[in-house]
Amino acid sequence: MKLASNYKSDNFETIRGKNILVVSRTPQNSIRKSYEEQISKALRAKGINATASHFIFPDLEPLTNKTVDRITNTIAMFRKEGFDILLLTSLKDIEEQEVLRREGEYITMLDYYSNKYITLKGYYDDVHAPPKLGPRETQLEPVTEKSVTFILEAVTYNLALVPDQRLLSVITTKTTNPSSGRAVRTSFANLIAEELK
Repeated sequence: MKLASNYKSDNFETIRGKNILVVSRTPQNSIRKSYEEQISKALRAKGINATASHFIFPDLEPLTNKTVDRITNTIAMFRKEGFDILLLTSLKDIEEQEVLRREGEYITMLDYYSNKYITLKGYYDDVHAPPKLGPRETQLEPVTEKSVTFILEAVTYNLALVPDQRLLSVITTKTTNPSSGRAVRTSFANLIAEELK
């Protein structure tokens, strides 16, 4: 996983010493829990007080048909429980790409040993030199590989500030063809913790 972009506002330092509520936006509750717990754990390891939202707000639903009143009520609910900082994570996009790769048409021993190993007298005696092989008679077929890139985002807000000053940071990450969901979750959490410490 790599950091694609990172923005920090002038008010970023107001995050210090505050309780952070970690919310992972996803329709699947099990994924929400696993991400919130992993991110909270990584932040706490850096000395940041963070709590997974599903412990405090197990029935929290994404805001649909947002209105000023609904947003105000949700913020008040978070702050009433002692959370001035909101860390909201989400999967922003999935990029799929097919890559056409053509392997070498001909392969000889020269490709493996290079010229000096085969012809340089004294490095190998001529008797023991690897044999020179002619080109393979068959060509290798082109190979199509599918590349999948996941773009994840973490946005932090200070809910105690006035609306136009609330945004503290935006962290965007990319990972291509990850080995597992757990690897993505762990890398994402560690990267967030590094950026917010």
